[in-house]
Amino acid sequence: MTKSAETAHDLVVFGATSFVGQILTRYLLETYGVGKSVKWAIAGRSESKLNALKSELGDNGKDLPVILADASDEAALKSMCEQTRVIISTVGPYALYGEPLVQACVRSGTDYCDLTGEVQWIGKMVQRYEEEAKASGARIVHCCGFDSIPSDMGVWFLQNQAEQTFGEPCRDVRMRVKTAKGEFSGGTVASLMNAVKEASADPKLRKQMANPFSICPPEHRSKTRQPSLKGAEFDKTFNAWLAPFVMGAINTRVVHRSNAMQNARYGKEFTYDEAMMTGRGTKGRLAAYAITGGLAAFFTASA
Repeated sequence: MTKSAETAHDLVVFGATSFVGQILTRYLLETYGVGKSVKWAIAGRSESKLNALKSELGDNGKDLPVILADASDEAALKSMCEQTRVIISTVGPYALYGEPLVQACVRSGTDYCDLTGEVQWIGKMVQRYEEEAKASGARIVHCCGFDSIPSDMGVWFLQNQAEQTFGEPCRDVRMRVKTAKGEFSGGTVASLMNAVKEASADPKLRKQMANPFSICPPEHRSKTRQPSLKGAEFDKTFNAWLAPFVMGAINTRVVHRSNAMQNARYGKEFTYDEAMMTGRGTKGRLAAYAITGGLAAFFTASA
């Protein structure tokens, strides 16, 4: 944590009444309680919804502090940032509602993390606020949800093991999703749809989003062609059919940025891709084509 001055809270959950915000709030309550080793609060724009959430938490949550702040209210966001060391934001789509809070955190030196997977927005935030964040000491960390953490941290742990075992990192890493539980929240779907709309309306942005190094520093580029699965395909390495993974276009860019932030620790010519394994034989092939068609229909409808 970067702030040296004492603050009322160690962290604040902004958007606590959202789908993910409620999960996070319950986790923090069960893990840390209220007013103990970790001082935390919940925040959002609706006092009635925040108080309703507190009531649902029972006696253990009755003393949980509440902060009122709207995503578009600069004064309220500034005040919230001044009360805490870290803000976790679950308020999306971030491309529509996220920038004022990032700006407030940067200017107050408050650490920030979110769940975004909107690479077009991340690129803008890096371009607009990276230097100012370095000066204020604020650490702005995007893509901290389950969408990207397994990919980003998975590669990091894999490369640690490769260096310990072989003395060098893997130059080519393939991530394959075999099974996954859960479902997209409404916010995630809205974020995906908004990203598609923005790309459809702006050819320059569409080209930028197709670049696997779009959120890396300009000097971090590769001469090696990056793999990118566009449709159903048979993977000889895994002896299984593959379909595009909906989060692959986001996670590949996150992994490449992490490589860049580590001074190209994985190598300048490092390659990485993601796909969903659908199985073998006719059943696997049909599933791969069905998923590919479903994704195409979703993105077409969202444009």
